[in-house]
Amino acid sequence: MFVTLIGGGRGSMYNTCADDSPTLKKLTSVNLVEKAPTDLKYNFYSLHNPKEYLGGSDAILVEQGPYALRKHSVAYNVDQKPSALTGDANPDPKGNLEYSTANAYLVLDKDIKATTNLQRNDDLSLAFSDSKVTLPETKRALASHLSMSDSVVNYSPDYLSLLGTFNDEVNLILSLECTADQIANIGVAGESQCSDSQLGDSSASTCACCMMDSDYKLATSRNTGVPPAYKNCNSFFDDESNTMSTLSLLASQDGGIAVKSAGEKKYDGSGDLASGNFYTALIQEHSVNDLLFGYPSAFLGKVAFQAQMDQAKKSLSSGLSSVELSKRMLTGQMDSDLSFKLGDVAQYTSDVGSVCFATCLAEGGDCSGHAPERHELSDVDKIKLGGIDCMPYTSTYETVGECAAINTVLSQDPSAVGYEACVCANGSDEWSSQGCCLAGGSNNGESLRGEGCLYEVAGIADPNYAGMDMSIANAIDLGSALQAWIDKEAANASSEFMCPANEVGLDEHDMFGAYESHDGSTSHVTYYHTGNDRIRQVDVTDSSSTVFSTPVSGGSGKFFKPKGVTTKVGTSQISDGFPIDIAHPVYVPSAKKSIDFHFEGVRENFVRNKVCGTDTCIVSARLTPAATTFHATNETDGAGLPFDGLQPVGHVSGPSINGRPEYLHQPLFVGGDEVLYTQQDNSYVERADGNGIKIYRSLTKSDPGAFNPDATDSNYQLVDKAVVDSQSNALLSHVDIEVASGLGARQRMRFGTSYSIWECDPSTNDKCKLGMNSQTQYSCYSDTGSAFFNDLAAADRNDLSTLGLNNFTYPCSAANLLTPSVVGGKILPNFWVEESTIHASTTEIDLLAAYARSYTKSGNTFILTVSLVFVSLFLGFSMLLRCLCFEQKASFMETEKPAATTASASKSSMA
Repeated sequence: MFVTLIGGGRGSMYNTCADDSPTLKKLTSVNLVEKAPTDLKYNFYSLHNPKEYLGGSDAILVEQGPYALRKHSVAYNVDQKPSALTGDANPDPKGNLEYSTANAYLVLDKDIKATTNLQRNDDLSLAFSDSKVTLPETKRALASHLSMSDSVVNYSPDYLSLLGTFNDEVNLILSLECTADQIANIGVAGESQCSDSQLGDSSASTCACCMMDSDYKLATSRNTGVPPAYKNCNSFFDDESNTMSTLSLLASQDGGIAVKSAGEKKYDGSGDLASGNFYTALIQEHSVNDLLFGYPSAFLGKVAFQAQMDQAKKSLSSGLSSVELSKRMLTGQMDSDLSFKLGDVAQYTSDVGSVCFATCLAEGGDCSGHAPERHELSDVDKIKLGGIDCMPYTSTYETVGECAAINTVLSQDPSAVGYEACVCANGSDEWSSQGCCLAGGSNNGESLRGEGCLYEVAGIADPNYAGMDMSIANAIDLGSALQAWIDKEAANASSEFMCPANEVGLDEHDMFGAYESHDGSTSHVTYYHTGNDRIRQVDVTDSSSTVFSTPVSGGSGKFFKPKGVTTKVGTSQISDGFPIDIAHPVYVPSAKKSIDFHFEGVRENFVRNKVCGTDTCIVSARLTPAATTFHATNETDGAGLPFDGLQPVGHVSGPSINGRPEYLHQPLFVGGDEVLYTQQDNSYVERADGNGIKIYRSLTKSDPGAFNPDATDSNYQLVDKAVVDSQSNALLSHVDIEVASGLGARQRMRFGTSYSIWECDPSTNDKCKLGMNSQTQYSCYSDTGSAFFNDLAAADRNDLSTLGLNNFTYPCSAANLLTPSVVGGKILPNFWVEESTIHASTTEIDLLAAYARSYTKSGNTFILTVSLVFVSLFLGFSMLLRCLCFEQKASFMETEKPAATTASASKSSMA
């Protein structure tokens, strides 16, 4: 007998239609003692040889981790509304469950005691009570050899965002001195050189910023050695100039790596670097704590502000003073007009000062210490910054001395030429005490606008407000952390279809539990299709791009289409463990789209997957992502570009409207192309093979020791496709579901993120032509350079050849000034994360187990009853056959004569 009972009616026995729905109570629960948290494990990739990689060698990436967190989440702003997914003429007013989510994180680097004071009111609103509940102690989950202060070296994603905003490093640095129009006029016939007063002046739009080096040298030669009335563009690139040395200093404070040492050739070609190192912000070193929860950037705080001053001025309908304009920019009021969003830099800088100022005093100059840890802090604004590296605050602290010197001069001569009083962008006078982000000030003619400003780099996880509980010793206050999240973070609501129409067999029942919206929208732009196989700087702004928008669909992994009871009567399960043979879409927020999951198939030796309740386990099914996840199947959604196994997500990532080269994939490129593990091909930049990648993993969960892959006893393994395929079961995401009810019992979602450097092909990107070198000093795009040279007038070709300036070559990426040899487009893994959640409570599994026992008992009773009836019928039928098939002469079948009565017997005697 086969029946289908569970999952009928309103699409699922887990609907939230009724006020007393157990599922509604579960989904909106704020009981953190009982509510299952989400466990997170982050694995990072650290670049072992950054300088060599940027010089053209293979990148050696070493996986380190996992770093364990526990996320406690609650729903707030909960509401129930009619659903758009139902076909009911009169939709249930509670069909759609809408909510926002607040998160708080526990770092599992020690045993942790935590408290909560959250309550849910009858109207589903949140309340915070005065009394607190202590959660069971959470044990340390971080391996003893790992620490949240461990360093990771890799690309800076937000620096890549800044590069995308300005196309490349050459254009970025020129933007610090010149306007966009003045840069566009470089090489344009008839455009004269901007004067010093015109440089950077938005109204001076018909003059040129400078003249390219080859043109400058050619003009000088033709003018008998007299230089033309132009600046050589290379003059902006002198390593020891004020601008370049400031960029290097800020990059070093941000953890940037040294790319040049004393004695190496300067970027402007004028000689060698006299002393010290030169640093880039492209690749930086940060602690795991900072990467997960965010950190300050001195480089972006100053450079992203200063380079966008021209754009901000052009957006104004009326003029503002430079101080007022700076204030608006540095407080986030002009973000809608800027290509790179700054946010409230001024307030963030002040907040960083509240936790880092003391380190400056202790170190006697550089703020090279760390902020107090979160468990040592109770102020939520400070908790958010717990444990950050304070070195970037050095630039802020230095404004105290600079502004004091200005104040001294002005106190003696209020009208001193070249001096203006300091103005903090947040309106405070912190310049006189701890320092601030300056919107105004001038020291001997040098503007201080943007000095001391710190940009907030967002963490991989979320802001974390989980800090010290003031009322209970050695405890973390989760209630206050979640309240702070609700007060401070954007409430971008999501909604799920939780109450289908009340009929049997409706198609909409298959969509039960599906998202109707996520992160505040019913659809998300995910990709800008241009026909190119790699993300480019102009994709988003190119009018010819095809915008690909993905509707929100698929579920959260909590509910799937139920199969119903499909086992034979008398078995001990309600499910055979084989789900409906269809794709099961699960929405993946990091991809902004749903991914199809499928049944993993029958395991070796027919071992069954199970989920367990209090004392009973029941059969379940494991679903894993489709084999073609992130493969090229639809040319306009970007999947599989530039290699199968990748999903470009960078068009809509980061603070820049231009995005950044960011890719989502399964851990270690599971299911991806083999070339991802080497990436040696450089044909697309017209260079010999090389500058690829090598990925290493530890062979042990304990301390693997120093990285030395060539040692005979090395604990590190070089990763290739064969290695990954052999470990795919431990790397793939999966969801375990109870098939009969469709209940998602538990899941582990595993996805990774990678970045690459922007490409800078001069044949398709005119801005990249400014990076040209005419003396074969660069190693890429030589064929393109030859074509450009051959297009020149014959006289120009001849004269350039005479000067030895006839070999046009270009840098290999948009990092085209500081590190011209590194090849763009190489995809370096940055991290991958495992997110584990238990959806099904023990009570829910116990209920299904009880169904199974009841089903078994009912089945056994039914079988016994049927058996008894069968036996009775068999015996009766056998008796009937006996009667019909044999002669009726047996004594027991003869007719019995009636006995004579007394009267009859007397007559007979008389006769």
